[in-house]
Order: sequence, then C-alpha cells, then structure tokens
Amino acid sequence: MGIIIFSLILSFFIISELFFINTAVDTENQYANMVLKNTVNSLNNDLDALNNTANDWSQYDAAYNFVKTNNSNFKQRSLLDDTFSRLNINFIIFVNNSGDVVFSKAVDLNSKKEIPMYSNLNNVTKDYIIFLQEKNTTESSGFIFINGRPIMLVTKPVLRSGGEGPSPGYMIMGRYLDTYSSNSLPQNSKLSITPVNSSKDLEVFNNSNLNQSPLVIKTTSSDLLTGYSLLRSSSGRPSLILKVEMPRNIYQSSKKTILLLALSLIISGIVAAFLIYHYLDRNLLRRLDKITSSVVQIGKSNDLSSRVPVLGDDELANLAISVNEMLKSLEKSNIELKKSREGYKTIFENTGTAMLLVDKNMDILLANTYFKDIFALNDDTQHKYNFKELMTQIDHSKLEDYRIGLENNQDEFKNYEFQLINKKNEGRNFFATFAFIKGTQESLISLIDITDHKKADDKIKESLKEKEILLREIHHRVKNNLQIISVLLSLQSEEIEDPKILEKYKESENRIHSMALIHERMYQSQDLSSIDFTDYVKNLIADITYAYGFDSQMLEIKMDLDKSNLSIETVMPLGLIINELVSNSLKYAFKDVENNKISIIFKKEHNNKFKLEIMDNGIGFPEDIDFKNTRSLGLQLVNELVSQIDGTIKLETNKGSHFTIHFQEPDYKKRI
Repeated sequence: MGIIIFSLILSFFIISELFFINTAVDTENQYANMVLKNTVNSLNNDLDALNNTANDWSQYDAAYNFVKTNNSNFKQRSLLDDTFSRLNINFIIFVNNSGDVVFSKAVDLNSKKEIPMYSNLNNVTKDYIIFLQEKNTTESSGFIFINGRPIMLVTKPVLRSGGEGPSPGYMIMGRYLDTYSSNSLPQNSKLSITPVNSSKDLEVFNNSNLNQSPLVIKTTSSDLLTGYSLLRSSSGRPSLILKVEMPRNIYQSSKKTILLLALSLIISGIVAAFLIYHYLDRNLLRRLDKITSSVVQIGKSNDLSSRVPVLGDDELANLAISVNEMLKSLEKSNIELKKSREGYKTIFENTGTAMLLVDKNMDILLANTYFKDIFALNDDTQHKYNFKELMTQIDHSKLEDYRIGLENNQDEFKNYEFQLINKKNEGRNFFATFAFIKGTQESLISLIDITDHKKADDKIKESLKEKEILLREIHHRVKNNLQIISVLLSLQSEEIEDPKILEKYKESENRIHSMALIHERMYQSQDLSSIDFTDYVKNLIADITYAYGFDSQMLEIKMDLDKSNLSIETVMPLGLIINELVSNSLKYAFKDVENNKISIIFKKEHNNKFKLEIMDNGIGFPEDIDFKNTRSLGLQLVNELVSQIDGTIKLETNKGSHFTIHFQEPDYKKRI
C-alpha cells in the first residue's frame, strides 16, 4: 500500500514538474517579454517627448537671437538649473553652422546641480554637424554612446518662432541613460545599457530580425531571467543593447506551490495508508492469513482431503470455497492420476520390448524389468547407469542426431540401430525407437533385439551374392557357347559356294551374335535384372554394319535413343527384331541409292509404353509383298517376336521403309 501511495505521489510530482513548471516557465517568459517591451516603449516614448521639447526650444526667437548674437539675457533668463530638471534633460548645446559651440551646459538631475561637459565637446560637435550635413539632414534623434555613457540625443536646427530661417546653428538636447529607471520594471530588477561595438555583441540575438526591435529572453539561472533588446541611433542602426535582469518570482512561486502540494499529499497518503492498513488487517489480512496458512499446511502434508476454513460471507469466503473446490478437484485428479500411473506402468512393463526413460545426458531415469534383466540392472543402481555406457564406441556418433532432435523439440520418432553389451558381455544388435517427450528434456526408448534377424539377413545376402555370381557365370558361358556356335557357322560357311546358302549362314551368325551380345552385357552389368538398352543398340548396329561391309563413308546411321534399362526378356526379342530389319535394309534397300541413311528411334511413352522406329531412305519395301504374311524367315521371325512382347508393328513405304513398333514391357517375375 505504501509503495502504491508513494508511486502516486511520485507520479504527481513528475507530472507537476512536466506540466505546471512548464506552464509557469511559459507564463514567466511572457511576463518578462512584456516587461522588456514596456521598457523599450518607455525609452522610445521619452525620446518622442524629448523630440517635442527640442522642437519647441529650437523654434524660438530668443534662442535664434542667442545663437546668432550670443545674447546673454537668454542664457540668464532661460537656461537655469531648474529648467533642466523641469524638462527632464541633462544637457543643452547650441552650436553654429560650423559646429563651434556657442553654449553648453549639463546638470545632474538627482542633485539639480551643474556638472562639467565633455573636455572634447567642440571636436565632438563639429564631427556631428559634419555628419548631419553629409547626410543632407538638419535634425536627428536616437540613442548613442559617447565617452563611456549611453545618451538619448535629439538635434534640431535653430529657427524663428514661426519656423522661418535661415538657421544660424543647431540645438542639441540629451539625457544620460546610465542612471535610467522605469516604473515598468519589477522589484529587484536591474537595467543596464551597453554599446554595440562589433557583430559579436549581437550574438545574443541569434537569428532574430535585427531590422526590427528584437526581444530575447534567456534563463540565466534558476533565480534570474535576462531580457535583451536593441536601441537605435539616428541612422537607424543598432547602437545600444538594453539588458534587463529580473528575478524568477513566478518560477520560484510555482516550485514552492508544488512542493507544498506534494508534502500535503504525502501526509494525506500516510494517514490514508494507516487507516486502510488498519481496516485491511482487521477485516481481510487476518482472515487471508488463516486461509494461506491452511493452504501451506495442506501443501506440506500433501493431504488433499483437508479443507481451508470458510469465515464470513464475502469475497474472502468465496475464495476459501473456491480453494476447497480446487482441493476437491485435485484430490479426484490425484486418484485418477494414480490409476493412470498404474496403467502406464503396466504397459511399460509388458510391451514385450526393453523400455527405458533417459534424460538429455542419456542418464537412465527408469527402466522396465525386461531391460534390467538383459543388462543386469537392479533398482538400487539403475539411476547410476548411462545408456552410452552400454553402447559400443562406434555407435556413439549416432546420438548426435538424437541431441539435435531434442534441442529442436521434435515430436516425431527417431529409429537407430545400436550394438549394446548385455550382462554376458556379448555384443547384441538392437533396433531402438526414440520418442521425445514434449515439454521435457527426456526421451522414451524402446529396444528390440534383432541380432538373430541380422544373422539370418546376412545369410540371405550371402546366398544372394553366391547366386548372383553363379548367374553371371551362366551368362558368361552362354555368351561363350553362342560365340563358339557363331565361329562354327563362320567356318562351315567357308566350304559353301552357293551365295543363297552362304547368306543364310551369315543371317544365322548375326542372329546368334545379337543374342550373345545380350549375355555379354548381362555379364558386365551391375544389375542382372536389366540391360542398358541404349548402349546395347549402339554396339549391335556397329557389329551389323561391320558384318555387311558398311562404314561411315558408305552409310549414315542416325540414332535417337531414350536412356532406358530393359529386362533380358524384352531386350532379347528387340535385339533380334533390330538385327532383322537393319540387315534387310543393308541387303536390299540401297541398290542404286546415294546418301544411304538408316535411322533408329527409341522413345519411352506414358504408362511404361515404348515406341521403336527403324527407317531407311532406300528403294522401299516391295508393294507385292505382305510383310506380315511372307515366306521370308526374317520377317516371320520379326512378327513372331513382336507378338512375344505383346506389341504391334506398322510399315510405311513413303521414301523408303519405315517400321514402327509399339510395345509395353511385360511384368516379369523378379529374379532372386
């Protein structure tokens, strides 16, 4: 309560400082500006009055004759000491047109006694008259600084009473301003007038317009304000700086008021705090203390069946009732939690896998019986074990991924394979599933012993490797046998002179070679289930053209083949088809044809379908022969092989022969 009251008082004090003091400062500045302005106006009004007085005295027959003839009667009758006090002037000077002083007199207005004039008065007046004549003027008024004294000065030509001339000279009237005082100044204020000697003296006015009468107010200290303004000479230029120092009565009064108000608030706050505390202690705090003590006691005893006392019929009583309701709910939840705990414990113990709970450092917090039995842990020592101690050193690096997942609060499962050392000091392989517990640095780990499974898997892999080696050896031997058959056919053909029979031998040799090439590719392939069809076709075409004696000068082979791996069941018939159709083109298509060209296009279409195109620019296929119903062994073989791969074949004879085969690779049983 005391802190609240103190905070309110402090806030009020700060607001007062920011608002009331600022308002007082603004008001003070306005008042100071008004005082300075009134002082300047008072000086200007005095200058106007002096102008009027000088005008009356300068147009006066007696003064005119005095300057012209130096009549002593005017001096004895009119220029007495009392005249100076009555006119509120300090001095009168009459000079002729040459600037020579005809008469001069100065009087101290306070003592009303004559005082001496300047010793160099004659030189000053001569210079001043010359200045007026150069400016082509006969009169002037303004504020000047002569011989260390600020002066209000008016100069008029001496004329007759009717204002007629010619003027025999000038009359100069002035008042000293070093003792000037104004009724507009507040008490304890100080006025001073200093000359403008250089532009540095005007820096106090900053960016004020010096062509007008600037008014500048500055805060000198916490107790003093200073106002500045300019007084101008007869030429209109700034000649004197008016400085008024005023006490900060408004500011000091505001501060005292705020302090008194703050003090009264503090006293009122203390009294209010005491009364409020007494009321709260009697009606609230004691009862609240009983409720608090009861809650603390229930917390220490952990007895959720206990209840807090309900006293009265107000908000505190409602609070006690709410606390009792909460305790009742907690008691019920605690019972359900115990049941849930027992259920989870049953699941934890009977999952059929080794289960454990670890923290972020892999320290084992909890383990089920199955885990303890495998690794010989007991209830007294399980918390002293670290999961990494059960792992082989080589598997420690796998826990880095687990650490990253834990730091990123991942909620998905992480699976790893570890080799752990069991109680028999045997290395056993385990499949581990890590489940991050959300909102904690703990994880639940489930372990399944997969040692026997891995051994069986290794045996299967070893068996597959042996079968793969055996299959490669079979392909190699089949390829060798086919090559032997091809060589035998080649040797046998050397004894045959009939060209037709010799051609049949050559065709059979090419067919056997196309099949042998497949087995060679299978033997060399990393994957025994498929062959790189693109590479196979390129090698097959090169062998066929070589067998028929064509080179790159005699024949242009153009191939556009999509990269694709096909099974041996598909490549075998496709290779024989390509062999037959390309061989037919080489044998029959290019008789009396220039620029021989064969194109082979192989494209993969959607849904695992393919298109094979074989075309030449030869003489074309004979129109009287149906390629699907012919006695030619090669074409019969082509049609049979297309059917074997569930394909279709079409022939176009425009500008040569163009065979198009569409097929879909059948689903063959995967080899083991």
